[in-house]
Amino acid sequence: MLLPGVTDDALRGAVRVVAAASAWWVGAFAAIRHLGVHHSSLTPVKDTVGSDTLHEAVRVVALGTAQRVLAQQLRHDASEEAVRLAYCRAVTEGIVIEPTLPALLEKLGELRLVDLVTTSIPWRGRFAKYAGGTGAGEVE
Repeated sequence: MLLPGVTDDALRGAVRVVAAASAWWVGAFAAIRHLGVHHSSLTPVKDTVGSDTLHEAVRVVALGTAQRVLAQQLRHDASEEAVRLAYCRAVTEGIVIEPTLPALLEKLGELRLVDLVTTSIPWRGRFAKYAGGTGAGEVE
């Protein structure tokens, strides 16, 4: 979705690798989710998380990491029009996804999964995930 027109094989490969890594990390944290606590109540997680929710989480994490790869490429060489368009697509998709993030975080529930999703993509509600409104990276 992000890479039409991008001809740089190394960049295309890097975006594919971070997408695969995103799926791996979400899967790894989902596998140990039963050992975690809920992100806002810090009580043990007892409910299950569905595959659709995990798919959404992978999409968000992959989008955020791909956006970082594309931004780094633009810092190095901003002359490639296709890369600029790919970065713009990633930013736009992040804006489209942003309103769905609070509901996704609530469905994920578990602290490690919530941290992974919220720190992967830039969004305005990043630090509102905890009951007190503070979160990783925020000065207390």
